[in-house]
Amino acid sequence: MNPDPTDVNLVQAAKLGDRTALVKLIERYQNRLYRALIPITNNAEEALDVTQETFVQVFRKLTSFQEEAHFFTWIYRIGFNIARTHQRRQRPDSIDTSQVMIPSSDQSAEQQLESHEFREALKLAIAKLPEDQQQVILLREIEEYDYQQIAATLDISLGTVRSRLHRARAQLRELLSNWL
Repeated sequence: MNPDPTDVNLVQAAKLGDRTALVKLIERYQNRLYRALIPITNNAEEALDVTQETFVQVFRKLTSFQEEAHFFTWIYRIGFNIARTHQRRQRPDSIDTSQVMIPSSDQSAEQQLESHEFREALKLAIAKLPEDQQQVILLREIEEYDYQQIAATLDISLGTVRSRLHRARAQLRELLSNWL
């Protein structure tokens, strides 16, 4: 996986003090990072706070960024660690997966209610997974990362990604057996 050449150029410029380059990097990735953090933080406001805190850390640690890596992978890892630190302080009881399935407007009221109920059941089921399994499920199913990207983001082997996904999916099937 080669990093995006535009990112490399922007990072190099930002390291040299070009604030415009840093702003472009933030604009490029803030929404994507925010969306990735919502299921981890369990609410939109917390995800926004963590996103902002992440970019403060990015600014402080930019000189340590290794340019052969993907910039989003690096900032995601920073954001993920900040979110987990916040979570340990707050001990939330579930993970928000409300963006996984959005009912279409042409569904009946009954179908929309069932969809909402399933999202709630899915949210609770994901929250019951071990943290390492939550990570791979969220990256694969919400962020739509391929296995290589997940491995790079979490700094684990491809085999570990596969086994964690397998175990997570098996456990979710069991936890959601009433729905499947």
